[in-house]
Amino acid sequence: METFLRTYVSFIICTLLCFTSSENAICYGREGNYSSKLITTSQVKNSINALFFDVRNYGAKGDGSTNDAAAFQRAWNAACEANGARMVVPSGYTFLLQPITLDGSSCQSKVVVQIDGKIVAPNKSQWSSNGFQWILFSQMGKGITIQGDGMIDGSGDSWWSSGHTPHALRIVNSSDVTILGIKVQNAPRMHIYIDNSQSVTIFNVTISSPGDSPNTDGIHLTHTQHVEIYSSNIACGDDCVSIQTGTNDVKIHNVNCGPGHGYSIGGLGPDKSEAHVSDINVYDSTLSDALYGVRIKTWQDGTGSVNNVAFSGITMSNVHNPIIIDQNYCNGAHGCSAKTTNAVAISGVTYTGITGTYTVTPVSFVCSKYKACSDLTLSTINLTPSGSAKPNVVCNNAFGHVLTPTIPSLTNCLQ
Repeated sequence: METFLRTYVSFIICTLLCFTSSENAICYGREGNYSSKLITTSQVKNSINALFFDVRNYGAKGDGSTNDAAAFQRAWNAACEANGARMVVPSGYTFLLQPITLDGSSCQSKVVVQIDGKIVAPNKSQWSSNGFQWILFSQMGKGITIQGDGMIDGSGDSWWSSGHTPHALRIVNSSDVTILGIKVQNAPRMHIYIDNSQSVTIFNVTISSPGDSPNTDGIHLTHTQHVEIYSSNIACGDDCVSIQTGTNDVKIHNVNCGPGHGYSIGGLGPDKSEAHVSDINVYDSTLSDALYGVRIKTWQDGTGSVNNVAFSGITMSNVHNPIIIDQNYCNGAHGCSAKTTNAVAISGVTYTGITGTYTVTPVSFVCSKYKACSDLTLSTINLTPSGSAKPNVVCNNAFGHVLTPTIPSLTNCLQ
């Protein structure tokens, strides 16, 4: 027993020396059952450093004015060739990046991108690409983690007056995606755009842009499955979370939204297309000074379905329209038709524990006479007017059940 303790203590001391000593301290490790091997500090450090790929070591200046995209690409390529690699964007530096695509199709394993510094986009006048995104991670079949205390700044204020704007951070055709800790601000368009991906976790993320910045969704999901978003703060000029066709099994909880357009499903079915969304659960979250609260919107004459959706434990503060379904959504170039004959079917939607204040209309169900909203369930709704707002509700072609007394009264709302 004493021999074991002496050996164990010696091992701990030597291990600490390996990680802390600037000299070639010697540590002892077993190789096989009986033979021992000498390991120096420099060998341990070299082994560790082999897994860390600091963008500065690949030519990045981090001065905020030099385009560091080529250096980022070199660091990424090196990280992809290693197992368990970490690409490091260090703190204390500002890295200017022109549009960049980081392809993971050849990566040996899951890659961690550690963002502790600041990454900034060029202004529109300096933009070098006609692409739809600024930073693109693609084909991350073995996984990608983007984490850290740093910031991604899209310099969106130079774009917001123009019609064609790129997304800030986009991840496509990937699985085992984790985004945590980082801040994303002032995106030209969507802040975080996830497309055709599976097993996505986003938490402890801060997203920020002005409430009047156009089309700046916080998190945009399309054709993506098995998603959890939680413990995050989102302030933007459009949907805090936007859920589009082909998306299912999404959990959103402990998220603060505002300003923005709330937690939104849709718009689905533009140009008479088919759309499907299911198994969405938004709970224990807040909205403040937002245009909408929890919303489902579908374009006129679209087809498909929305089902098995739950909104619960959501607190509103000065939200224009806290609860809304709109099956006749139309705007912009799509226009509104007076002759609609179809709609995306909406069914199996529950609203439980929705409380707080509104400034315009507390509940609005504008459902289609061709495919009415069905199996809606409401309980423990307590929404009170702020300022001069009236407790008027809109209920067209909505079917379901009101299980408890509500404020405002919804007794005659559902058929």
